[in-house]
Amino acid sequence: MKANRLMTRDVVCVAPETRLPRAWAILRKLHVRHLPVTQGGVLCGILSDRDFLVRGVLKEDGTVQLPDVAAAEAMTLRPVSCPPGAPVSRIASLMLEHRIDSIPIIGLGGQLVGLVTSADLLELLTEPDRLGDTLPFEFQVQDAA
Repeated sequence: MKANRLMTRDVVCVAPETRLPRAWAILRKLHVRHLPVTQGGVLCGILSDRDFLVRGVLKEDGTVQLPDVAAAEAMTLRPVSCPPGAPVSRIASLMLEHRIDSIPIIGLGGQLVGLVTSADLLELLTEPDRLGDTLPFEFQVQDAA
């Protein structure tokens, strides 16, 4: 199976000049953990929940106070990415190798065309019929007794 079958296509992105508190509000509202940073549709970087937490201060009321800086100052530059035709196994390997939870899918000219997250991969394992493909392996549950 290829990335273009699994990826989320309607990815919410922010611009490099988006202020960090605004980007955090978007992340929280959408219940996502990654916000690609794009300019003219071209991927510039990515903001993960980790990027926010490293720069923020946890307040006593449980909220996170973030500096009023642009996304461009906090994003991960040159994130690991793959083309739409990349095998899902390659995406999973890259996630494990780099200890990351998302891979932007990049088309011609650096255009962001989708995003594959670790949750997408887990969903594939639990619902392979959703995509109309079978998994490349079988597994059995054995009793511990």
